[in-house]
Amino acid sequence: MIYTSRRANVEGPKFAWVHGTALGVASSSDGGQTWVYRGTIRGLDFEWGHNTFWAPEILWHDGRYHMFVSYIRGVPEDWPGHQRHIIHYCSPDLLHWTYVSTLSLSSDRVIDACIYRMPDGRFRMWYKDEANGSATYAADSDDLYRWTPIGPVITDRPHEGPNVFRFKGCYWMIVDEWRGMAVHRSTDA
Repeated sequence: MIYTSRRANVEGPKFAWVHGTALGVASSSDGGQTWVYRGTIRGLDFEWGHNTFWAPEILWHDGRYHMFVSYIRGVPEDWPGHQRHIIHYCSPDLLHWTYVSTLSLSSDRVIDACIYRMPDGRFRMWYKDEANGSATYAADSDDLYRWTPIGPVITDRPHEGPNVFRFKGCYWMIVDEWRGMAVHRSTDA
C-alpha cells in the first residue's frame, strides 16, 4: 500500500503540517488482515529541496507500474500562492521510481488524479482543478504518457478526490465535498 504520509504532529505555522508529505509504504503478508509500516518511497525528488507528494494513483500497464501523484514544490504554510501539478513516474517493482514528466493539464493548480481504462482502450484521468472552482476536470490518453485535457466534468460545487469505478453497467464517481461524500453516476464516463 502506498499512501499520503501526513505530518499531523509536526509543529509549524498555519497549514505547513499538511505539506512536506512523503509517500508512505505498508505491506501485508496475510491478504490485508495486518499491515507493517515499511517507511517512505525514496528517489521521487526530481528537483532539490523538501517537497510535497500526496494522493498517488498507481496502475500496471505494458510491463510497468505507472504512478500519477500530486506534487507541490517545498512546504508551503498556506493553501493559496503555490502551483500544484500531477507528476508521472514509472517503476518495474513499486520500489524504484523514475520521473517521466510533469503533466500539462487544464491549469497549474491540479491534484488528486484518478485513472480508469475505458472500453475502447483509452485512459481517462479525472482530477481536481483548484484554479477552476475546485471542480473535477478530465483528460484522455492513449498511452499514459501524452494527455489531452477534455474539460470540466463535475462543477456543481467545490470538491476534491475523485474516485471512479465501474459497477452494474455504470461508471460511478465519488468525491469529497467537505460535508460528506457525493456520488455521481454515468453510463459513458
